[in-house]
Amino acid sequence: MSGYVSAAGLLDGLRTLGTQLVTGVPCSFFGGPIRLLEEGRAGGLRYVPAVNEGSALAIAAGSQLGGEPAVVLTQNSGFGNLINPLTSLVLPYKLPVLVMMSLRGWPAAGAGEQQHHWMGQVSHPWLSSLEIPHWTLDGQVPFDQVLSEAGDALKARRPAFLLVPKGAIGGVPGVTEHGRAAGPDRADLVSAVLAEVTDEHLLATTGFLSRELFNQGDRPGNFYMQGSMGHVGSVTLGAAMARPERRFVVLDGDGAALMHMGAMATLGHYRPENLRHVVFDNGSYESTGTQLTAAGRTDFAAVALACGYRTAVTVDSVAELRPALRRLLDEPGPALLAVRGVPGAAAGGRASEKVSPDEIADRFAHGLVAGARPVGDGGDGGGAGETHAV
Repeated sequence: MSGYVSAAGLLDGLRTLGTQLVTGVPCSFFGGPIRLLEEGRAGGLRYVPAVNEGSALAIAAGSQLGGEPAVVLTQNSGFGNLINPLTSLVLPYKLPVLVMMSLRGWPAAGAGEQQHHWMGQVSHPWLSSLEIPHWTLDGQVPFDQVLSEAGDALKARRPAFLLVPKGAIGGVPGVTEHGRAAGPDRADLVSAVLAEVTDEHLLATTGFLSRELFNQGDRPGNFYMQGSMGHVGSVTLGAAMARPERRFVVLDGDGAALMHMGAMATLGHYRPENLRHVVFDNGSYESTGTQLTAAGRTDFAAVALACGYRTAVTVDSVAELRPALRRLLDEPGPALLAVRGVPGAAAGGRASEKVSPDEIADRFAHGLVAGARPVGDGGDGGGAGETHAV
């Protein structure tokens, strides 16, 4: 289907429900309306990019308590993050919040998108099991009628979900410009990493960073996250603790690191010496359309040090990349390199279009356990690090 409702028409409809705030985590399905919101062309609607879907729902609930109705935009891949505030906050407190959720993996997951298969199948039945009113914007019912029925549910102090298939909402031509004008892009970072690593195992977050690593330098020692946004640091921590004789490098993004930033505290608490963390901070969610993150004032190096990392560095030029990476790899972890960069060119296809997710896991795991020798836990050692320039 295509263009069931225009981007401007969608926002007009939300305003008829009294909406004053839109919050959420972006999806390419919502690229048009988010662009209008970011550029201030949404008729007075405010936009707050949230760090994760549960946080977005909590923001919307607070706005509702403050007398300003709010709408949440989210992917169904993040439905799990919504469940706690949905079932323990919104439902028992009878807070009438409208959620617009994209239907990834519905009616079937596309080629190379195996991570969307399960949520694509359960989005509708989960909502039905929770007795939450929901409508699918599939063109079968006029949008005005859907809004009217959803409005009735909200008036009855019930949450309501509008489920959005791909192509249901029209796009907006052009690209929103995002402040930072210079710095390394994703390709620069991955090229520098591949030039400096030797036997390190690389784990890359979901989205374009994972694609870039695959297309520039696929190898069995790489693990490409598809989905599970925000969890690559925790996956690496588990692997690093299980195999302290191996060396690991996390390739993270600013949006992903924000999504579950508390994981950095766990990593800093256990302080694995064999783990290095690289956060590519380009201020945007590139794979969903380069929408803004909420990291404009976040100092990832300072956060890492506050969480117990031994050292943390920030760089913002291509010339600094390789020297900073070499120092990162030479000193004991956990150590973090924050790279303030810019959005780049297309990243190429997903790893899973050529190597299935289970094959990616199998070959990575085999490389970790083959020839492994029993060693201690690596100890703690060392005090808190300090921010320094390279």
